[in-house]
Amino acid sequence: MKKKHLLTIVFIAFYAFGFSQDTIKTFIPDDQQAEKLYNEGISLYDGKKYSEALQKFNEAITINASFDKAIYNRGSLKLDMKDYNGAIADFNKTIELQPNSAKAYFSRGQAKYQLKDKQGAVEDYSMAVEKDPNYSQAFYYRGGLRFELNEFQKAIDDFTAAINLKPDYAYAYNDRASAKRKLEDLKGALEDYKQATKINPKLAFAYNNMGSVRKKLDDLDGAIADFSTAINLKSDYYIALNNRGSAKLEKDDYKGAIDDFTSSLKINPKYAYALNNRGNAKFKLKDLKGAVADYDEAIKINPDYGYAYLNRGIVKEMLRDAKGACADWSKAASLGVNNGDNYVKQQCK
Repeated sequence: MKKKHLLTIVFIAFYAFGFSQDTIKTFIPDDQQAEKLYNEGISLYDGKKYSEALQKFNEAITINASFDKAIYNRGSLKLDMKDYNGAIADFNKTIELQPNSAKAYFSRGQAKYQLKDKQGAVEDYSMAVEKDPNYSQAFYYRGGLRFELNEFQKAIDDFTAAINLKPDYAYAYNDRASAKRKLEDLKGALEDYKQATKINPKLAFAYNNMGSVRKKLDDLDGAIADFSTAINLKSDYYIALNNRGSAKLEKDDYKGAIDDFTSSLKINPKYAYALNNRGNAKFKLKDLKGAVADYDEAIKINPDYGYAYLNRGIVKEMLRDAKGACADWSKAASLGVNNGDNYVKQQCK
């Protein structure tokens, strides 16, 4: 009898253990569920399904309110969705949970920049590089902001730091060159633009910028070659077409200049600079009425275009319209063009 009783007990225990195992297989702990939702959100985010990804991140964070990865990525998603205040709130929470998160400071800086809080963005980029001194992108973006704030030497220092960390950083070379241009270091700028195009030969804007420096250095042939490369890389680059036309104008190739200005205007009919410049080329070819028509159109597009008034005044004076010339020169002077005031003093009574 005792043996039979013992076998019964063993059987019951085995049955209970089997039932318990089935229950474990169907139960998912909260942390695992939150992680699953988070991973689904990342996949949706990568597929640019932003609304669905946001829902998954929200669900993961509802389960685990301290899930820093989900909170950070939700902030990044909100940044992409242009919900900048919402993004900042998520990055604030990430920093609260992970005070040394350089990427959270950097991303919050990105959101602040979009809200026009440039100083706040600079402070966040500074915190990012303080937390991670090897964060080349944070140095680069802080340099860009300092450029916008006219702090050109500080911008150069930041771009240099980015380049030291990432020697193939073509954008940093291009932007450092632009800061050097602002400080009239044209030769230094030219070398940086060359390096940018060497690293990335497809950077059309770098060739355009390099052409502008060569033009200032009176290397007109080199400038035209650089502008041509930019145009070949980007066929609708109306700014480079205008710039090449300006270089041709300085080389006295007036017809070639007009062709470039006209091509620029076909792409962007509202580009007042090309209209003013084409007017100058027509003036050189003695097409005075055509020049006035271009200046008229430039002023119509941009009523505060002082140099277009100045140039139109010069042509009107040649067309014996002294009153119209003086009116244009006066307007140019009121818009800050010094030569306008000089013409008024010398030609108008």
